[in-house]
This record gives sequence, structure tokens and C-alpha cells, in this order.
Amino acid sequence: MNKTAILEAIVDALRAEFDTLQSTSQKTRAAGNDAESKAEGKYDTRSTEDNYLADRLARQAHAAAQAAAAYEKFAIPAFGPETPIDLGALVQLALPDETRWFFLGPAGGGIEVICDVNPITVLTPESPLGRQLMGLKTGDSTATPKAKVRSVE
Repeated sequence: MNKTAILEAIVDALRAEFDTLQSTSQKTRAAGNDAESKAEGKYDTRSTEDNYLADRLARQAHAAAQAAAAYEKFAIPAFGPETPIDLGALVQLALPDETRWFFLGPAGGGIEVICDVNPITVLTPESPLGRQLMGLKTGDSTATPKAKVRSVE
């Protein structure tokens, strides 16, 4: 599979996530500061809640932008069957009832992209599965979930 295309798809997904979060944050902030949302009593906290939500969405948007920047600077390493899994590895795992592709990246864990009609899930070394995969080679197995490394690219 073409890892350059995978990285581009990840960056595109992160940029789209950033745009959505930033737009939602701005709309939520505007709603929270609108004259019509002024508190009607001491227990009416809609405006405050809207502003807290807008802050959280803005932080998530910033994290998506930082993740996209990390991938834009990321150098794609080459892997062979005997190379231990590390950042930049594209790993095919044989799970009990299916085979799945995972990309071990520096950020953006949980994002799923499609490349060559294959869904690829981004993992980070901080995730439980990502932590288990680090250092494994083709033919090795993970404990939870029970899976076997079929290939490393």
C-alpha cells in the first residue's frame, strides 16, 4: 500500500476535523454570547454551558491542527518483515474473525481512512493496542485482542 497516500488521507481527515470543530466552536460561542441567551434566572446556565462547550471544542480543534502538523513533518520509514514495529508502520493484523490494517502514527489515534479500498485505523503508541504492537515483528501475536501480525510495511 502507498504510505504517502495514507499520510495524505490522515492529514485531510485531521484538517476536516479541525474545520468542523472550529466552526462548531464559533457557532456555540456566538450562541452563548447572544442577547437572546441571557440568563432568565439564577439557575439558567445555558450561556455559561455554551461557553464551556465552545472552549472545549476550540481545544479539540487545536489538537487536530497539531496532529495534522505532526503528520506533515513526519518522515515515512521503510519496514521489512524482520523490522520491529515502530512509528510509521502499516500493520496488517489477523484477528479471530477478520483481518484489519492499522497505521502506527504520532497523533490522531482512532481516525479511520480508506486507502486502496482498505479501511486503515490510526493507532498511537499510547493506545493499548499500539503499545502492544511496538517492537513486534511479522508472525508475532498480541494478547488483547488476540491477533497475529500478518505483515509490516
